[in-house]
Amino acid sequence: MLQILQRYHLRRLKRTLAVLSIGLLVAVISAGIAACASSSSGSPNPTPTKSTQVQKCGSVRTNPRGIPLNGPATKQAEDCFWQAYQKCHAASLSFTTTGVDTVVVRTFTIQNNGEQCSVSDTVQHAIVPAPLSAAKTYTCTGVTEQADGLHFTGCGNDGNIIVSLPKGA
Repeated sequence: MLQILQRYHLRRLKRTLAVLSIGLLVAVISAGIAACASSSSGSPNPTPTKSTQVQKCGSVRTNPRGIPLNGPATKQAEDCFWQAYQKCHAASLSFTTTGVDTVVVRTFTIQNNGEQCSVSDTVQHAIVPAPLSAAKTYTCTGVTEQADGLHFTGCGNDGNIIVSLPKGA
């Protein structure tokens, strides 16, 4: 009986390590995706200003319960992205959610298209141990900052997405 329990827990540990490994890999990949993300239309309210270099605001990662893993860095990354959005400065924010055996990586990117400011959501999915899917990019209709985090609205097929803050942040 003890050997059966040990094998069960060993398999769970291997699965958890695989998810965490994919999460780290995803963080590296999402930085590359942010540089390549593109979008079409959309015009949020901020007044556009010229900026050619994309500011990397950081990443937010959640565990299977939806709890952010990187504490204060989550708040800093969200504040950076929100400030850039208000000024329509080019910036990116990576958001990785993990389930027991799933990973979803989103890279939100602010783009200044001359007279327009837009936010795109580039998303990839994976079921562990499979690799991430091909990236799909949607244009969001807006972003708001609320007490529980950043709310991205109208992001294509996925609709509204909340990048949440850790409790007490």
